[in-house]
Amino acid sequence: MKETREPTLYDLFEHTSLGNCRRMLAQGDIPSSEQLADVLAANAGDPLPQWFVDLLLNALRGQLKRRPGRPRRSQAMELASLGARAEYPAVHRWLVRRQSRLGLDGWSAVRNKHWWSGPPHERAAKIVIARWRLRISWRSFLNHFSSEK
Repeated sequence: MKETREPTLYDLFEHTSLGNCRRMLAQGDIPSSEQLADVLAANAGDPLPQWFVDLLLNALRGQLKRRPGRPRRSQAMELASLGARAEYPAVHRWLVRRQSRLGLDGWSAVRNKHWWSGPPHERAAKIVIARWRLRISWRSFLNHFSSEK
């Protein structure tokens, strides 16, 4: 008789676990080829369930269709984006005041950083992007920021 156990956090959320793959499918998210390859490589030594074998066969035959357009961003990335948008005006004001009083040469510790270059609006965008660890260019950030005002 097969022993059943409670799934662990690893089983539910690790990108290489079969449980996470099944949860994604239940939510309507189709895994990419890279995700399927990672799951297959991580579970190659174990017998694979039939639903996963069927999923792999459909993927190999080109029968898996993802939704058109960009994939949804995670909630964590949405929150980080909101935080960066909220912080940008304060950082921009600080840089404008600093430019008029002291200039933007900067301290020796930050002078050579990639985000410490350009006019105040560009620097502010680069600073909040680096602080919130967003995967977006400073130009894209400013475009999104200006379109939401």
